[in-house]
Amino acid sequence: MDNVMDVGVVSTHIPPAKGYGGVSVTAAVLTKAWAESGLKISLVSSSESIDRRLEPSDVRLGDTVEVGLYRSYGFKRWGFGLGAIPKLFGLCVKAPVVYIHGIATWPSTLAAVFCVLLRRRFMVAVHGGLMPEHVALIRRRKPHKWLFYRWLTFPTLRRAIAIHCTSETEAEGVRKVLGEDARILLVPNGIDSRPVKVADYPEEEGIQICFLGHIQQEKGINAFIRAWLRTRREGDRLVVAGRSVDGAYFKEFQALVEQAGGAIRYRGYLGQAEVAALLADSHYLALPSGLEETGGMRENFGNVVAEAMAVGRPVLVARGLAWDHVEAIAAGFIFDRSEDSACEILRRAQSLSRTDWERMSENARRYVETHLDPVKLGEQVWRVLKGSNTTASSQEIALCRPE
Repeated sequence: MDNVMDVGVVSTHIPPAKGYGGVSVTAAVLTKAWAESGLKISLVSSSESIDRRLEPSDVRLGDTVEVGLYRSYGFKRWGFGLGAIPKLFGLCVKAPVVYIHGIATWPSTLAAVFCVLLRRRFMVAVHGGLMPEHVALIRRRKPHKWLFYRWLTFPTLRRAIAIHCTSETEAEGVRKVLGEDARILLVPNGIDSRPVKVADYPEEEGIQICFLGHIQQEKGINAFIRAWLRTRREGDRLVVAGRSVDGAYFKEFQALVEQAGGAIRYRGYLGQAEVAALLADSHYLALPSGLEETGGMRENFGNVVAEAMAVGRPVLVARGLAWDHVEAIAAGFIFDRSEDSACEILRRAQSLSRTDWERMSENARRYVETHLDPVKLGEQVWRVLKGSNTTASSQEIALCRPE
């Protein structure tokens, strides 16, 4: 770290870490975009990955990015490790502004507290942590975590320059806990589509739908499978890829897979190249987050939707995320959060002609190129991070809504 640093970035995990999903990916995309814009960045994260601990040389986000990793242990999902304390304190002392990815993890909480104590300007991306249903679930079932939110998370968030949200639903959740005057910056996540090739129409019999994500209730995959089983035709296939979790929900998932008689394939965790190949082999990507009645849905954006659209894949998405507009741009279908609605959308997807599918594919890719350019979106975030002050009202924060 040196005195010409433009911004400090904090993330619990960072690619190429495996197994920690969208927050780490988003942290990398935004950091790379800022580096491409010429900003000098210092990043602190845990070195945790499901296969091995990372070294700073593994994290390649640009020549202007200095990477500081600390070892986590015990509660690795939350990035716990005492080595975070000196690294984060040093970052907050030297960085003129700090951008924090996530809330209620060890590094994100420490960074926010240090910024408040040092009177350092900072912004927080809540990454689904304050989605209304998720907050309700915490209040109802996790009293200790709710106290943590009330005593540490909420007070520090109120001191931030702005809360970065990626959907109106997420912004609604922030306002419910912080008040209507919460300073919210609404900017979607970006994706660099330049190295991504648009895949051709899959020629196999029937249609293949893929799901990418953890096998857990908030992702809604079991309810979607039940709808798919009600509507599937001869030759239709469903491929599920992502980390499994122990417990009753995964056992239910396994039972549903068995019912399909080989029409559903579970492939477990896939690397980046394997994910790209799966998307290319599929006709649609499904994101049914929140479809389960008691899932405590916390999906704020759904990076996999942007990734699928970059490959030219139409999407099937549950209503209430950041993608309610995909039907308006003719890039996919939206279903209400019920199995009957999912069945209706699945039948529409089955009946789509190849010509109409290819038009949807083109629209999906075009949208990613024109609306989700990470450098342009990163510049919007940077303008607020650099130029706002802690007394600005929510109305004075420029908002960018996806069209």
